[in-house]
Amino acid sequence: MDNVALFALVHGNPDGRGVTANWLTGVLSRCCEGHGFLADDGARVDSALVRAWSVGGVQGSETLVQSRPVVRELRADFIADFLRAPSQTTLAAHAVAPAGHGADDIPVPRLGLARFQRWLGVRAEGALTADDRDDAVRERLKASLPDFLQRALSHSGDRELVVFGFLAALHAGGDLNKPYVAPPQIRRALAGLDELLGHPARLNLFVCDGRTLGVIHRGGRLLVADAPAPSGSRRTMAHGPESRIQASLLIHDDGPADLPPAPEGAELRRLPEGIFTLHARQPGQVERDE
Repeated sequence: MDNVALFALVHGNPDGRGVTANWLTGVLSRCCEGHGFLADDGARVDSALVRAWSVGGVQGSETLVQSRPVVRELRADFIADFLRAPSQTTLAAHAVAPAGHGADDIPVPRLGLARFQRWLGVRAEGALTADDRDDAVRERLKASLPDFLQRALSHSGDRELVVFGFLAALHAGGDLNKPYVAPPQIRRALAGLDELLGHPARLNLFVCDGRTLGVIHRGGRLLVADAPAPSGSRRTMAHGPESRIQASLLIHDDGPADLPPAPEGAELRRLPEGIFTLHARQPGQVERDE
């Protein structure tokens, strides 16, 4: 299985990053030990690892994506890339492999984010397996795409195809061309995609449009690190504990079931499997359908 982690940052600050680099480094060093994120008092990168990542955000109606297919340079900084996109919803995929990977015979997973108009998406799992069932699923996905989505495919693999299956479900519901899609419609499209895929035992997908994050989570571990708003800010005066959160970072990986110790300035929780959304207005609030 590819050693791939997904990240999604949702925050309520339209004019800034939402979290600091130190906060993000502290969270990732505690929650993603196998991905080379080390604490501030040590070297940030394990020099034995070969890394790859892709990050992206949505600003207005434009998607901003940066991909690094193979990273051996220690100065390359995932944290800086992740926080560079001026977006209230930022997605990333990050992969690691032992030294020696990156050659033609030992590839690093291809992690490019899929994008269309103001939508970004990324799936943790790689290619659908090469059996008759998944060949049929792949053909159903392709058949579900209207012509304009088929023309927009970059043909980079099954990760992109699954994201475009979500876009096709949005289009079928009449929501793809709306300036903003309401969270219930995003969840409905994700549920339609899940049904088209046959409800696989493992499926982890993040999609966003600049203000709403949609998630399918089945298999692996999904953590949320919440960043409380500073004392005295407007958010701390709001009612309800989730309203006092200024940013939430979602982390999907295959780490242990137990929660790691929370770093300073963060609150950790583990989310159950399912389909849900988070919105930039209230980053800590997870919305699900009954």
